[in-house]
Amino acid sequence: MEKILPALLLFISNLVFSQSLEGDWQGNLEFQGMSLLTVFHIEKIDDAYKATMDSPNQNAYGIPIDEVTFENKTLTFTQKAAQLKYEATLVDETHLEGTFNQRGFSIPLNLEKITAEGKETSAAKPNRPQTPKAPFPYLEEEVTFYNPKAKINLAGTLSIPEGKGKFPAVILISGSGPQNRDEELFNHQPFKVLADHLTRNGIAVLRYDDRGTAASEGDFTKATTYDFIDDAQAAVEYLKKRKEINKQKIGAIGHSEGGFIAPALTQKTKLDFIVLMAAPGLQGSTLLNLQRQKQEELMGINPMMTLQRMQVYQEVYDVVLDTSLSKEETKSKTKQVFEKHWGNLITEDQLNQVVAQTNTEWMKTFIRLDPKTYLEQVNCEVLALNGEKDSQVPAKENLAAIKESVEKSGEEITIIAYPKLNHLFQTAATGSVSEYKDIEETLHPQVLEDITNWIKAETK
Repeated sequence: MEKILPALLLFISNLVFSQSLEGDWQGNLEFQGMSLLTVFHIEKIDDAYKATMDSPNQNAYGIPIDEVTFENKTLTFTQKAAQLKYEATLVDETHLEGTFNQRGFSIPLNLEKITAEGKETSAAKPNRPQTPKAPFPYLEEEVTFYNPKAKINLAGTLSIPEGKGKFPAVILISGSGPQNRDEELFNHQPFKVLADHLTRNGIAVLRYDDRGTAASEGDFTKATTYDFIDDAQAAVEYLKKRKEINKQKIGAIGHSEGGFIAPALTQKTKLDFIVLMAAPGLQGSTLLNLQRQKQEELMGINPMMTLQRMQVYQEVYDVVLDTSLSKEETKSKTKQVFEKHWGNLITEDQLNQVVAQTNTEWMKTFIRLDPKTYLEQVNCEVLALNGEKDSQVPAKENLAAIKESVEKSGEEITIIAYPKLNHLFQTAATGSVSEYKDIEETLHPQVLEDITNWIKAETK
């Protein structure tokens, strides 16, 4: 659920530039109080340009640009998966001035060619003191497992405690957006931190790259939440085949969107327990507007303007929720809503971008998802955690909905709300997404202890 505005931040790592333009260019993308260093590498092969991009602040490197054109001093980059476009004018041989566009948002972005002396200007990696460092007092094994439904291999890391025996185990399920096995963001590696703590305490952990990400096969851009449920099922089935694992003591920990997947997974395979970290309890359409309200409040946007936007999006969501419509009808009707309200405020290109973003299969699926469908049917005990400063999956409303739904299943649920923590379970001042990169803490130690102690109690 880190999407909409957070998605802009998570996918911002996808552009790039050219000319005999060949070489490296850098600039700072300023958005919502954040300054993201971007470095672009352009090369010319025959008569065509190719480009990749680095976003050091997000630990993203070598991101490919789908299309690069350079005509009449105008450089254009297109990245289809992120639905973004960058257009810039070559001012002189070392300067580009342009605008970054994504899903209706336009942000100035100027680039400067990096000289030999300036090659080291990329931002230094921030301090992340909790990131585990080898040697480890447990075994780490690089593994692959097969999803027969999608016919893809998924890659991950299995950490196994020291000693002999049949160990309890968990799989870690990431939030929305393409995530690697460590759920890495801004050099934070929360899943690596969590896996390390659990394994040191006798619990085996399988964490894996999302399909189409890092070492895993598949196409992330064409996948929906239901496809990710199948991937998680494949992970559980793999654990059941390992001789070191107690097949009766396997659970799942899901963060954000992963917290929707975990309850759904209990209907596909037997689990002993699930842990929901900042998980949605509200239907997707409701959650997206609540997220919009919380985040725009933190940004200092006029509440009346936010309310107007929420009303526009609710009209759009109502169209998407009508599953009797064909794909073409849904797209046409959502465009009509945006055009009615914003037609004289944005360009045709911006209009088409916001319509396209709303009509991706992932987004339509998420809008329609109702977690209670699966929470009311869970067949194992549940631990649900959230930070009260979470602006992406607000704690009060979602924890209450999760509790109410799980209680209908007849299973026991434990709820913990942390007063000072954000969506990533960091100690935060406001909970704004813009704080994530500046906070050194990756996962609050109490959260690590609470999850570990609860699982140990459940798997005695």
